[in-house]
Amino acid sequence: MNIDELDLDYRLLRLFLTIYDEGSVTAAANRLGVGQPTVSHGLDRLRQIVGDPLFVRSGRGITPTAHADEMAGRVRILLQDLRNLARVDAFDPNDPNQSARFVIGTNDYEVAVIMPELFRIIRGYAADIRLRILPIHGDVNVIDRLRSGQLDLAIGLHMTENVGDIAQQTLFREHMACFYDADCHDVPPDTLDQYCAVPHARVIIGNNEHSAVDEMLDACGRKRRTVLQASTFASIASLIRGTDVIASLPSRLERDVMAGFAKCTFPLDFPEYSFAQSWHVRNAASAPHKWLRGEIFRVTRKLV
Repeated sequence: MNIDELDLDYRLLRLFLTIYDEGSVTAAANRLGVGQPTVSHGLDRLRQIVGDPLFVRSGRGITPTAHADEMAGRVRILLQDLRNLARVDAFDPNDPNQSARFVIGTNDYEVAVIMPELFRIIRGYAADIRLRILPIHGDVNVIDRLRSGQLDLAIGLHMTENVGDIAQQTLFREHMACFYDADCHDVPPDTLDQYCAVPHARVIIGNNEHSAVDEMLDACGRKRRTVLQASTFASIASLIRGTDVIASLPSRLERDVMAGFAKCTFPLDFPEYSFAQSWHVRNAASAPHKWLRGEIFRVTRKLV
């Protein structure tokens, strides 16, 4: 019979340690809840694998060999390591001895709307929790960075592509609104004619010129005059304040970035769109990751 060390498994090692601790095959069988022949058979297999008798008769009992004494401590550590591998550790944010590091991919809309409340909550816990926030551009970019581990989590527009190893959780829905400085407009630009007659600012994230608003205008034979394009919502706010330029932006920005601006209804039937948090499935059962995702979900419930 060809037997080597790869035939060792958790059950055999536990059986060895039980015999070692009990000093008796019968007592080991009772402790393990099996018959004595099962323990004897397992001991015979162990002896063949390690090439040592392991236990020898001594009076009415048995005593471990020198090799068994040497094995016992190492087997005890190995079994504990195997138990730890099979256990998902809990994460307690109130434990000052625990720590967690997260890299979150998102853009300045989500930073403005979600992150302040989330960060205040995190700073209220005793654990050493640290965030690194990086910008993201496009579904493919996000998927690749989640797969590679460059990002632990991404928060952004719900990804249109259904990817098996990337999980998503919808957080809230958003709609478009028009923001403008009321001191520079006699009437709100809430009709299509008024909307197209005034100068516009727009936000384009990434290296493309795609704008869903302009596509909708083209579809109905209308155009707008864009006098300012920027890559962040915050920059739009600071640049158009005190001017007649308007901006079509997500409505929830009125609470922070666009605070102080007047807001009116967007004059086109722009469909609502949803935001989601996304993560790679390898982090699905991670206790710190589950905790963070739960906190983000609870923060965004207030936005619904």
